[in-house]
Amino acid sequence: MISQVYWIDGHLDLASMAVRGRDILTKSTNPEEACITVPDLLDSPVRTFFGTIYTTHTNGAFGFTSSDDRDGAHRAGLEQLAVYDRLEEEGFITKQMHGLTVDDDLSMLLVLEGADPIRNPDEVNWWRAQGLRAVGLTWSDGTRYAGGNRSLGPITDEGKELVSALDEAGVVHDISHLADEGVEQLFDIARGPIIASHSNSRLLLNSESQRNLRDDHAKELLSRGGVIGLNLCTQFLAEPFDRETHTATIEDCVTHVLHFCALAGNNFQVALGSDFDGGFTPKYLPIGVKHPSALHALASALKDAGFTEDELNSFAHGAWQRVFNSVEC
Repeated sequence: MISQVYWIDGHLDLASMAVRGRDILTKSTNPEEACITVPDLLDSPVRTFFGTIYTTHTNGAFGFTSSDDRDGAHRAGLEQLAVYDRLEEEGFITKQMHGLTVDDDLSMLLVLEGADPIRNPDEVNWWRAQGLRAVGLTWSDGTRYAGGNRSLGPITDEGKELVSALDEAGVVHDISHLADEGVEQLFDIARGPIIASHSNSRLLLNSESQRNLRDDHAKELLSRGGVIGLNLCTQFLAEPFDRETHTATIEDCVTHVLHFCALAGNNFQVALGSDFDGGFTPKYLPIGVKHPSALHALASALKDAGFTEDELNSFAHGAWQRVFNSVEC
């Protein structure tokens, strides 16, 4: 039964929400303002999530104003790492250090959204020992390692060194937020698995923004066995490509999923990377999926679109499991 399936969510900014003031141990009481806390997840089918350490130098929001401030970025990363460590110490979650499973207990994979907290490639093994499983070199505005989808630009020389270090440590590469130029470089130099944890189709939105994936990039990622996580932010689902877009529907979600499945030639390489509450309120989530407890509605829509039970299970959890269970680390 669809309602009984446990889900893996490929992108949640839980720690950054906490450091910016959200009580993540108290259930949300205003559904128009927030939908992600530990109790909210426990009231949903999501049992494993990719917990980000999300940092950016933009506006000094995380205590550093330049990617060149290596120590400042490192401190910002450690502050968010401590959030997950406390949750684990207090028994709310477990960090999955190897492989990827989903069961009754809430668990997470540690990921970096923007690699600035890694002060240099020599620190990768230390981060891996803390549980690091996947890294996106940059957020929208770029890092010293790579240009972002808004700042643009290539992977830097130090970024190329970091890619090699991540490969050696068995850490997965994430191209969400990476500028087109960097995506093509990563395809050339990375030896390990590549995913797009929370990205949608650029073609469907008829947009020049590099935030969503080009078809040729999606096809290359999928041909390598990678997985694309569906982002539920309405800006990335429905036209116009605008920050104030808030009219996306479950049908828009299905359209993006089916588009990527057609590029893959199968229905087993697209999953969920919701970004619930990722710097925006539930107003900017699709109509019908304003809370993780509503994911059954998305599954039902995919079933109506022709997904089999095996394909639904893959979307809910199996696709992510195949990638992370294949990594030797």
